[in-house]
Amino acid sequence: MLNHTTLSLVLQRWSVACILLLASISFPQTISAAKPQRIVSINLCTDQLLLMLVAPERIASISSLALDPHSSYMAEAASGHQINHGKTEELLPLKPDLVLASGFAARPAVKLMRHLGYKVEVLPMTTDIAGIRKNIRQLALLVGEESRGEQLIQQMDKKITAVTRRLSNSGPKAIFYQPRGYTSGSNTLQDEVMRLAGWHNVATDIGVSGYSSIGLEELLMAQPEQIFTSSYAPGTSSMAQRQLQHPVIRRLTRERPMVEVSYRLWICDGPMIADAVEALASAHQ
Repeated sequence: MLNHTTLSLVLQRWSVACILLLASISFPQTISAAKPQRIVSINLCTDQLLLMLVAPERIASISSLALDPHSSYMAEAASGHQINHGKTEELLPLKPDLVLASGFAARPAVKLMRHLGYKVEVLPMTTDIAGIRKNIRQLALLVGEESRGEQLIQQMDKKITAVTRRLSNSGPKAIFYQPRGYTSGSNTLQDEVMRLAGWHNVATDIGVSGYSSIGLEELLMAQPEQIFTSSYAPGTSSMAQRQLQHPVIRRLTRERPMVEVSYRLWICDGPMIADAVEALASAHQ
């Protein structure tokens, strides 16, 4: 026999299922070859590309993170748009003709929206600038703005080329170091950005691939000439952040202070990565 709590949970789930079934009947998807006019994005990374590519009147909703100036490069442009939190019950009343997500999006919403017949496209997360170009072109094609997509790519490439032309081939040693010792090794966007900005990423020398943590001993042995970091919200404090004030790190940064790179420049893989290249390159001066 079901107890009261279990019965309530069953009834709640049954009610949600009924609502979603009715929603699927009430809001059938209309498939058209025309440019989508009610586009919904449920992830910060697709939010930003969408805001760069299409006119505001074609955007039905973007995720709440798009408004956060610490994480969103497009926070100003995002102002005034209807927001969502990646929940299916928020998306259905919007009657979207295209739903955009990325690898970090809410998977239940993606799965359910597809099940209900809505067009949902998931952009993969990338680890290099070639992948950024590919994602821009893919999204530009989906929203019918191929020429605008090519403009974004050209602007990004032009800015990066302007930086790399003035740098020498032999770069000083550097590392991207976060609270709790997290760093970026080979096969990461940060590694490519450091190389393009004229730095040698010592995390790759100690065998780090992808994103991983290293101890203070390894950091000291790597002897980076420059340490880069990114605070999610400047001015905050935690035990993990206070680790960056450890005597070992103070010793390494005595002659060359740690450089703070805005988190919003590389939290997502988009054209703003060119600004990250510029920021790291300016640290040579």
